[in-house]
Amino acid sequence: MALTKSSSSTIDEPYSVFSKRKIRWIVIVASISAFFAPFSVNSYFPAMNKIEQDLHVTSQQINLSVTMFMIFQALSPSFWSSLADSRGRRPVYLITLLIYILSCAGLACVSNYTLLLVFRALQAFGASSVIAIGAGTIADITHPSERGGYIGWYSLGWNIGPVVGPAIGAVLSQYLGWRWIFWSLAIVCGVHWCIIGLFLPETLRSLVGNGSGYANPTPFQWYRNYKSQRQHDAVTITQEKPSTTTHVSRKKSFIQKLMTPLQPLLYVKEKDTAILIAYYSVQYAACYCVTTSIPYLFIDIYNLNTLMIGLSYLANGFGCIVGSVIQGKILNRDYRRAQKKCAEIGSTDIPLEHARLRTVWFHAILFKILLVAYGWCLHIKAHLAIALVIHFFLGFTSQAIFNCIQTLLVDLFPNASASVTACNNIFRCLCGAVATTLVLPGVKLLGAGWMFTLVSGILLLSRIPMFWELSRGPRWRHQREQRQLHV
Repeated sequence: MALTKSSSSTIDEPYSVFSKRKIRWIVIVASISAFFAPFSVNSYFPAMNKIEQDLHVTSQQINLSVTMFMIFQALSPSFWSSLADSRGRRPVYLITLLIYILSCAGLACVSNYTLLLVFRALQAFGASSVIAIGAGTIADITHPSERGGYIGWYSLGWNIGPVVGPAIGAVLSQYLGWRWIFWSLAIVCGVHWCIIGLFLPETLRSLVGNGSGYANPTPFQWYRNYKSQRQHDAVTITQEKPSTTTHVSRKKSFIQKLMTPLQPLLYVKEKDTAILIAYYSVQYAACYCVTTSIPYLFIDIYNLNTLMIGLSYLANGFGCIVGSVIQGKILNRDYRRAQKKCAEIGSTDIPLEHARLRTVWFHAILFKILLVAYGWCLHIKAHLAIALVIHFFLGFTSQAIFNCIQTLLVDLFPNASASVTACNNIFRCLCGAVATTLVLPGVKLLGAGWMFTLVSGILLLSRIPMFWELSRGPRWRHQREQRQLHV
């Protein structure tokens, strides 16, 4: 009888003790944290000519600083995500963002090219990891039936960054000087870092469970716990959890610790994960083909100045915002429908793949058609308004696709969500870097029409394996769960 009562109380325990208001606040904090890395990339573009003149370097050297940032942006999360999945989200947030703040201050004061490269690498090393950690934070505090919507809101941070970055960077560079781009980032992120340090609780479920445990406390949590200890002279059970986890982690060999940063790459060994990451990465590269070619094409075709080019990114940004919010609601609705159907037939196996990917085909087809139309509109020099309207829908559909894939990846690996997101980040950033390098030579060689048609064709090839994910994905997922049970 006691056994039954215990099990029922476990079942009735809430997924998270945080209120809806608290969860929304944590999502906003995570989203703002994820904003800084992509913003740092794109706000840099309008200032490149002035930096080149001030530091007396060539355009090729300045472009190398962009490549340096993107390489470290791809590799950094693999280093930090394993720590975030074992030691907690909160300390990694504080360490990485502190590195970012200091590097921004360093960039604002650089006087030579070598320091520019060093601080750009440190800037990427500090900022980009929080994208993966943020996805883990969302997985910690949200039930799968609500996760799609919250990931939609969370992803706004790192998707708005590339859109508003050029506009804000252009304004700051033109009126205050390029160094104020980095001073502004240091100041804003410094305020955000203080907010995280004071108020953001630890969410990693292996340390604090549904939020009721005690680990990596905020100053206020530490003071309440200290006061409680003095009054009761006792240590709570939840306080023993962090030390147990730490003890287990110390048993790792030196080789295991050395290989820890590479562990996120192991997720591509799973067939379903490899298909999803490839789908996401090629889509991400296609988006970068559009955004990075805007300055060249819009100056050549529409004779826009630097400020107007920066503002033209806003159309894509508004599309990302609308697509993220709407798709988040659709993902929540689809999951609840699948959950309800399973309950009606007495099954507990929710078809995650179909619930999360139900609408991805519509957005994929629409994006491909719009991409080809966009290229040929530029080829015939159609009115700028037409190009900006297409930008809006390109942003809408691409963000919807990203939300579907990201939510499914978190659902497949809820206990290692930061690590699988880091794996995704490695490949998407590398694909984005390749796209950034090749798109302008391709446009110059083939023209905008044929270049974007070619990109659309590459997208089509990346879509084909998704048929296997939908038909065989559930079986692969069950086989992985069985392997994990026997480990």
